[in-house]
Amino acid sequence: MGQLRTMMDDALQRLETAEDDVFVIAALYKFVDLPDYREWQPVLQALCEANGVRGTLLLAEEGINGTICAPSDGMGRVLDWIEAEPRLDGLSLKFSAAPDQAFLRMKVRLKREIVTMGRPEISPARSTGTYVEPRDWNSLVDDPDVMVIDTRNAYETAIGTFDGAVDPQTDSFREFPEWAAQLVANPDRPKKLAMFCTGGIRCEKASALMQDMGFDEVYHLKGGILKYLEDVPQADSRWQGECFVFDGRVAVDHALQPGAYDMCHACRMPLSDADREHTAYVAGVSCHHCIDSRDDGSRSRFAERQKQITLARARGEEHLGRDPHKQASGKQDL
Repeated sequence: MGQLRTMMDDALQRLETAEDDVFVIAALYKFVDLPDYREWQPVLQALCEANGVRGTLLLAEEGINGTICAPSDGMGRVLDWIEAEPRLDGLSLKFSAAPDQAFLRMKVRLKREIVTMGRPEISPARSTGTYVEPRDWNSLVDDPDVMVIDTRNAYETAIGTFDGAVDPQTDSFREFPEWAAQLVANPDRPKKLAMFCTGGIRCEKASALMQDMGFDEVYHLKGGILKYLEDVPQADSRWQGECFVFDGRVAVDHALQPGAYDMCHACRMPLSDADREHTAYVAGVSCHHCIDSRDDGSRSRFAERQKQITLARARGEEHLGRDPHKQASGKQDL
């Protein structure tokens, strides 16, 4: 058995999950020079389809990024392929589990960046901040001289973050460089930065950007929030709330189990039970976040789409539209 398969088995054991009863979800990435990344696309697409793997993998010259879901045997075959590719040695890999397939289909996409910042000249493969292991994160963020920065977007930070973290209030990662420039211009800017995101990829690229902007002490959480939740006991945790994830679970709790949030089909915002009681909430059509930004034509289209999803479920079929209960938000900004 390969090392990556052993890692998967160990993770399932920690989650107290029986392999035969679950789908394994793997969030993975690595910044690495891949000049031949286009050649990988058909190979990975065929490998995943042959083994019941669904989700999204992004390939670019700067590396690989994605989240995939499969029964453990199918996931194991993908892990064997990864382990045989020397350039993917040291790949960031985190496992969780779900009772059902988290994605509708498998897509291997070619991109300009594996996480879109709009600054392709920033290369974490050449220079990035200092990794901080999850077990060392608490002591770092407890330092009063450290600014802790959540590099995720507002719809993610709304349901959970680290205690005391600064929220840039971005709607997309493309907006982060503008926020960073404002921080640089502040005469009272901090000397030490500690950055984090869902799975480690955004904060790794953000830390490279901050170094390029002149910050000397830049740290980022290795493996992101998901690895922190996996490694740090809840009793010792600085995490508050749930962690938004880019699949049908919407969010996970500290035990990496599906959380309490659903998703608005119209705007993709996470919704609590109380949000779904709001008068603006109509399943698949609108919520209080987007009710004022949708016209009657859009709501009519969303209502028809939701009708088709409901009919497909009643027939025991999968609707191939964007069902928030079964499909990710379509983003891969882990």
